[in-house]
Amino acid sequence: MRKIGIALVAMTVLLGGCTQKQDERNTTQMKTMQKTVGKDRLLQTFGQITPPPMGKDIMNQSDAQVIAWIKQVDDWTHQVLSSPVTGEMDAYAMREMRTHLMQVYTTDMAERLIAYFYREDPTTGTYQANSTKAMLGLRSEWGQYELSKSHPGKDQYKITLSGKTKQDYSEPTMHHESSYQIQGDKLIITDFKTTS
Repeated sequence: MRKIGIALVAMTVLLGGCTQKQDERNTTQMKTMQKTVGKDRLLQTFGQITPPPMGKDIMNQSDAQVIAWIKQVDDWTHQVLSSPVTGEMDAYAMREMRTHLMQVYTTDMAERLIAYFYREDPTTGTYQANSTKAMLGLRSEWGQYELSKSHPGKDQYKITLSGKTKQDYSEPTMHHESSYQIQGDKLIITDFKTTS
């Protein structure tokens, strides 16, 4: 009889612990759902963010114009990736973000940008930003730039960009590489990375 009593007490404690964990999980999910940005809200934001021009004639412009355009692409990318103001969105909103990025990037590059900026939470089915800070190095102001363009294959371009600025006694450098494919009369970005 005493063993049955002990077993009942142990089961009660275990069940109480499980119920408490479930309550905590439900509370977490409720908090998450309150700050999760949905598809409609994200589409409203995207309607206010104009994509950069992607005509293939960009590659024939002056170095200064190409540099200004790369900064425009960088700025647009950052605005799109940081458009869920709470840093969290549901799967439908993520699908829209991917589609929006694919106006400028290949599917593979859009996926890499998303994977770098967001992590999926399988318990809630949401995506959360890894950081609220700017992810792209071009967002800093650099004093001088050196641009190099190459044509590695038919309908392909590659750009290498280096920038320098003097801060205090150091002279940091920024290095950017991007690759482009011509599709019809439009450029699509196959790679876009910046390090500093």
